[in-house]
Amino acid sequence: MTEENELVRLEQFVSTLLAKFNALRDESKKLTERLQRREATIETLQDELAAMKNERGDISSRVSSLIGKIEEWESEGEISTEDVEPTEKHSDSGVQGNLFSVDAMRSNS
Repeated sequence: MTEENELVRLEQFVSTLLAKFNALRDESKKLTERLQRREATIETLQDELAAMKNERGDISSRVSSLIGKIEEWESEGEISTEDVEPTEKHSDSGVQGNLFSVDAMRSNS
């Protein structure tokens, strides 16, 4: 009878081990799939980051070019405010409205 009990215990132990093994194998499969999805997401995000860095570089170059043109224009000689006829005043208080107005040119002189 002891041998039979021992055999039953061994069968239960093996059954438990197999169930745990199958559960761990399923969990491993799920984790592997999750890892692959995350790696794909990381790769996509790295590609997007590289594209944004390129775009940022392009924008920086364009802005630098514009600044260079403005500095070149300023170094060629300033426009005399007497040569410019007053235009109607704009109610814009924004930078661009003031940047190109006669009053702004006078204040920069």
